[in-house]
Amino acid sequence: MKYQIGVIGAGSIARKRHLPELLDNPHVRIAAVCDTVLERAEEMTEIYGGKASSDYRDLLALKGLDAVIVCATNTTHAEMTIAALQAGKHVLCEKPMATTLPAARAMIEAAEQSGKFLMIAHNQRLAPACVKAGEILQSGKLGKVLTFQTVFGHPGSEYWAIDAGRTWFYERQVAGLGVMSDLGIHKIDLVHWLLDDDFSEAAAMAGTLNKVNAAGALIDVEDNALCLLRTKRGVMGTVTVSWTYQKEDNSTIFYCEKGVLRIYAHPDYQLIVDYSNTEGEYHKVGEIPTNVKQVKSGIVDLFVDCLVNNRKPEISGEEGYKALETVMACFEAIKSRRVVSIG
Repeated sequence: MKYQIGVIGAGSIARKRHLPELLDNPHVRIAAVCDTVLERAEEMTEIYGGKASSDYRDLLALKGLDAVIVCATNTTHAEMTIAALQAGKHVLCEKPMATTLPAARAMIEAAEQSGKFLMIAHNQRLAPACVKAGEILQSGKLGKVLTFQTVFGHPGSEYWAIDAGRTWFYERQVAGLGVMSDLGIHKIDLVHWLLDDDFSEAAAMAGTLNKVNAAGALIDVEDNALCLLRTKRGVMGTVTVSWTYQKEDNSTIFYCEKGVLRIYAHPDYQLIVDYSNTEGEYHKVGEIPTNVKQVKSGIVDLFVDCLVNNRKPEISGEEGYKALETVMACFEAIKSRRVVSIG
């Protein structure tokens, strides 16, 4: 059986990740592509097949459609996902799953009521070095994790966008949030997953330091942020995100009782383990997708595997909610200039 899957949104993430990965999966037929700019959808269906449309409701009405990938603008994620679930379709939704917590809860409720799967595209969990890091942390070889630092910065979304030099990520009306919901939410989810621990407290600072709109004025969302987080088990660390780094940094470091674990922090070795009293381990285990070099993320294969085996996705709506809840706590901390409790 081949699952018929539609893609809502024909921008860069669909073109560089979701559509190629769908095509590569033997259990999938690309049934439709939708974009508010019909020509973009038509361009993709000429390459990948399926029916093109400019209204996601037309896509959802197609006979035989099993699932959809929602990768349109952030502020539309909740509306489109809920409509798809209510139409009886499984959903893989790009991050952030929503731009408000009530909307995210409504998405989870829609999945529960429909009996369909809701998965959020937090793909950093699937990067080879992150998977290997999880195995090492779980083994206990490094002892207890004490602190962490994680960074995600690149030159800006305009270099990734389908319209060269212009990106909706810098427009609050359609992005909803800034670099924290674009990059920070990835790292928050990754650290939460690797530690198998929820965040309990947040403090943060953010600013718009460099990015400007077409009129030359600073954009109306943050382009840099620094967050200080504590988990329920007491691990402390920082999340630093930026759209103004000249070269991409996508690293995560855990400082443990018996050594240090470095993930994507070295140009040649994707994972380095520095034990306190012995020589280190240097692992070449596979790259992580970047704006400069897009390698297979695994997110589509995981979603399809859940459909094939009829199992709830590990990166569920509830998991997406936890990451969004932490992001929102950081924004509350920025606004109030105080430490904010989470959950």
